[in-house]
Amino acid sequence: MGSHPLQSRFAQAALPLEVATVPFARAIGAEALVQLDIVRDRRGERFRLWPGGARCRIEVEGTDRRLQQLVLLVDEPKQSFEVEIGRWVVPDRPIVRREGHRRWVRHETEGAKRHFLMGLDEAHLFIAQLPRGVSTVARARELLRGPDVSRAERDAPFRTVRQGEWFLVALDPSRSLALDALAEARPTLVRHRVGIAEAARWARAGRQHVADDVLVLGAGFHLGLPKHLVPPAVAAGPGVFVRGKLRHPDHATIELKQWRRALPNAESFSRPAGVAWVD
Repeated sequence: MGSHPLQSRFAQAALPLEVATVPFARAIGAEALVQLDIVRDRRGERFRLWPGGARCRIEVEGTDRRLQQLVLLVDEPKQSFEVEIGRWVVPDRPIVRREGHRRWVRHETEGAKRHFLMGLDEAHLFIAQLPRGVSTVARARELLRGPDVSRAERDAPFRTVRQGEWFLVALDPSRSLALDALAEARPTLVRHRVGIAEAARWARAGRQHVADDVLVLGAGFHLGLPKHLVPPAVAAGPGVFVRGKLRHPDHATIELKQWRRALPNAESFSRPAGVAWVD
């Protein structure tokens, strides 16, 4: 495999990096694309990178050895590539190549700079695309936390619990009691042993964080409730709320004895070519 300058930069954050000798994305034109993912095998976990064409620029902008995290800049020009689609897949764009039953469609990279926070979270490696560019791990972590979490925490009576990309914000006791009353009066509103993102219909990459109880309330959720339940239900406010055990294969299981509001981090999910998120 040889030595690559990026490997020494990753080592400064105590992170393993494998620089691939051949592209690992399955696409025509893949050799020009920056490709990044996480490998898990008998040798353990490590980041894997294919640096793409000569016009691509990849730099480590900041490291934190204590946290074992870093910020990676990927500056890639706009370029096209062709991806094969399944035989029974209805394409969302014109087919540009055919060989018998095989078909390909064309995609393009964004042609923009992208920043990623990468490193260790609990026991496993992760990659998170940042919503905008920063150069330090501390700023990246703050950016991922997002303003919604900060606003929700202003009235929180206890500290926030985090599992992966989810922040579980404590509720005022009156709000928690309102949700208990609502769940008892309308048990069909509560979904059991389901992924938070799945229940909320939010697009999140990676494997689901599965909660015992998930309650999703929209702005008009109180309509049709008995009159005596409307005030406390309104006090609970719209949002996504979870209770009970929260499980994910890469994180320690946590137990929430009372309802908490679930808020995702501010990670970007534009799915740039060549990058696979592993949560």
